[in-house]
Formats: sequence, C-alpha cells, structure tokens
Amino acid sequence: MNKVVEGYFLKYKNVIWSVKGCYHPDGYAVALPRLVDGIKIKRLNDALEIVRSKFSNLLKYVDEIGFSVPLVPLNESEILDPFNFKIFDNKLREFLSFFDREVGITGSYLYLGKGNDMDLLSFKPEHYHMLEELRKKGITRPLLTVEDSEIETLDYSSFKLLKSKRVLEGTFEGQGYTFKIVQCEEFGQVREIKEFDGHIRIAKLIKPFTLPVKYLAINDSGKEYILTSFRIRFTELSPNTIMYIKGKILVREKFDDLDLDIAEVVKLKSS
Repeated sequence: MNKVVEGYFLKYKNVIWSVKGCYHPDGYAVALPRLVDGIKIKRLNDALEIVRSKFSNLLKYVDEIGFSVPLVPLNESEILDPFNFKIFDNKLREFLSFFDREVGITGSYLYLGKGNDMDLLSFKPEHYHMLEELRKKGITRPLLTVEDSEIETLDYSSFKLLKSKRVLEGTFEGQGYTFKIVQCEEFGQVREIKEFDGHIRIAKLIKPFTLPVKYLAINDSGKEYILTSFRIRFTELSPNTIMYIKGKILVREKFDDLDLDIAEVVKLKSS
C-alpha cells in the first residue's frame, strides 16, 4: 500500500482530500476535504463540518491522535503524488531550479494543474537554508497581505506579523509560494486530554521549521509543555515568544502535547 503523509492529496467520492499529519492507520489516510463541488475549503472547521454532514461514516477514533478523525480508504482512492508530476508553468520551474529534484508540487497545482500560489513539498531540512539565502538576496520577498479566508485560530495582527517573518512563505517574482518541509516522527498514543487556558513562553526551538514543528514552552507557573503543529502558520516562531492559548493538552506517554492545530485561540503577545 502506498505511504502518504502531509502534502499528499487523494481523490475519493469525487472530492479532493488533503492528507494531514504523519500518522495514518494501515490502508487509510487521515485527510480532510479540500475541493468539494468546485469550492475550495480552507478553514479546518469548515472541512470538519463537511465531514460530519456528508462523510460521517469515515470518522473513527485514533489513539495516536486523541480524537475522531476522517479515515479515507486508500484502496478506494486515487493518490495524487507530489513527486510524480509534470511541470508546465515556467515560473514554477524557475523557482524549483534553486533546489534539487527532491521537491514535490502540492496544493492546487497538484489537484487542478494550475493555481494562484505555488505549494511545494520537501523531506529535506537543508532546503530551509536555501530559502533563507533566497530571502537574503532579495530573490524572494515576504508576504505582507492576509486574506480573510486564511484567518483561523490566530487573530489578524498575530497572523500578519508571523507571516511577514517567514521564509517558508513568501513571493517569487510576484507570485506567492508556500514550502512545506516534512520530517515525520512518532508522538505515541494520547492517554488523556486536558483543557489549557493561559500564557506560555517559548523557551527552546526543537523543530521550528520542519513539520511537525516542536517548541519547548513554559507557562506562568514554570510547567513545561511541547507545542506542536503541522500548520505553516506556526513555523519559525522566535525564542521567548509569548502567546495566549486556549486549547487542549494531549497527554502522551513521553510529553504533554499542547497542540496548536486544535486550539480555539492563539494570540501573540510578543516575539
């Protein structure tokens, strides 16, 4: 059976599904609807509502995730492989020329064959340093605009500030790009879920630019948590960043996982 991870897409029941995360039970992919009846679904909550209303039979509890998620059967799906794709767009080809051949094409270029933004997938952490060089040389520029459809979890000002600092997102010759670098690891099973409501400070950068990102965080009482996320919006956070978080702690065997992807509110205080 083909192995799929974050950045891959599936076609199942005439819907395009976006594969999420690194853990997928044998024969299935944890995935969310991205394109339904020609409409692109960007917000996590909107995607989950579609699953609940149209594909509730796919929802299954997964110990390694800690809650019910849609499990799309791979043997009934067409797998859209980012690394098996022909490139016809000249600007995309030019951008890829700065990297080696081990970069995949994901997003709308993969499932539609065209797009407004270039979405790229890599498994090589060293590609991040090339992105830093491209930004230093002015070949790429920061993203300074925010669309309403992007705003979720983070408030507008926090979202815009973090977005402008990232090199994993930016523009190349006027066209936006997003560069996902996936470096999977096993988190283990979730033993318990607790509520969290308070401030944390990022004390150490563990994996700040490869997905899933990991940061060592400390709350006001000195208790330590590991912040995790598979979303680009939470990459490249700076040491000593202070954030208000209202969300959930996934208590795992080895660490307390303060998962930013399922948080209700994340608000930047300082960075």
